[in-house]
Amino acid sequence: MRSDLETRLRDRLGGEDYLVPDYGSYCFGHVPDTVQTLLDADVEGERPLSADVLSGVGTVDSSDATPLDDRYDRVLVVVLDGFGLEPWTRFDHPLLERFEDSGTVTPLTSIYPSETAAALTTFHTGRLPASHGVLGWDVYDPADDAAYEAFSTRVRAGDDAVEYDLEEIFEGEPIYPKLVECGVDCRHVVPFEETYDGAACHTYGNPDGPVHGLEGFESALAEAFAAADDPAYLFAYVPEIDTIAHAYGTSSEEYDEAVSDSLSALERGLARLETEDEHGDTLLVLTADHGHVDTDPERNVDLETVDGVTEALERHADGEPVRYAGSPRNLHLHLHDPDERREAVHETLLDTLDAKVFTREEVLDRNLFGDGEESDTFHRRLGDLVVCHRELSVWYGSDPTKLELIGMHGGLHPDEMLVPFAAVELEELSRELS
Repeated sequence: MRSDLETRLRDRLGGEDYLVPDYGSYCFGHVPDTVQTLLDADVEGERPLSADVLSGVGTVDSSDATPLDDRYDRVLVVVLDGFGLEPWTRFDHPLLERFEDSGTVTPLTSIYPSETAAALTTFHTGRLPASHGVLGWDVYDPADDAAYEAFSTRVRAGDDAVEYDLEEIFEGEPIYPKLVECGVDCRHVVPFEETYDGAACHTYGNPDGPVHGLEGFESALAEAFAAADDPAYLFAYVPEIDTIAHAYGTSSEEYDEAVSDSLSALERGLARLETEDEHGDTLLVLTADHGHVDTDPERNVDLETVDGVTEALERHADGEPVRYAGSPRNLHLHLHDPDERREAVHETLLDTLDAKVFTREEVLDRNLFGDGEESDTFHRRLGDLVVCHRELSVWYGSDPTKLELIGMHGGLHPDEMLVPFAAVELEELSRELS
């Protein structure tokens, strides 16, 4: 574990218990470009992580500054949803120990918001939120007069006639068709029956259940690995830790069990992969899209009880306030007549909440949702105010389910923002697993 880098990230990017994304260097948002570079895919606009994320991996020594290009025949990236740097350092598990003994664990920051809908859209498109426009679990787009869930596309308010496919929610294209054009075989091991264009889908678990489960994960991983032709990019997604953290918090027995079960299933799955003779050199990466903070459902903030806020919100065509935008740790307020109302609402929230309350101008000046290209979709969906509480959730009492969740993410707390990028050569790890 590169603890010195973690300290530098906290000192350079943090303050008052808030940690902003390190878009310029050590950021989860650079993982897709890192994979493309490692596989020597000829894709424009590459912005990979520094080569030092592989220092100590295989034959790479700590002083090696060789570019990452064309290092491996295949790359397998496993995303454990919600398994941030804090639980990595807290849990004892043989698989984590083997990563540290045989590879390198580099701290990264997540993006903002530190949540799955935005981060995995970045992961699958190579674009930051300011470009792809997914700014939270709930997306409000005034062009549609609708608020809908980013992944399910279910309309929650406004024009319920709006219908979208997943890939119509974000700006840009998935990276996989271009990788295929470059000769890279792309395969996804996911608890869903479909995945992004250009990637073959290997399904496990219960795609229709509220908890997907790990049943069939090991065989699906082995199947994908065996079927892939070099060069290959394999992605495996495991959501169980995140699901349990929401319901029970990260200090619960249920959470401990979910972490143990997920890591053990991954360990067994990796042990089944054939790494000799048939396939070339494989880099294995274990990472996460975000971590968690444990909120307090007894103290989480019902924004509808704060004087003047609901009344100041923009309205859908049916007269209902625009509530559902962002998430409880990354709440976007779209105001009716913002030039008249924003200052008063801003002051009220600062007086009432222990939170960062960013104006639209502050968001843009700080590049909070990403540096570089900003799309029209992003500008439409960005709130007039963005609320990020220090430790609690801020949402609407008329939608109480989210206020009842314990483990949450999306904000700027270091435990949400810091994630591991653990890299090891699969053949080296397999020796220890056998």
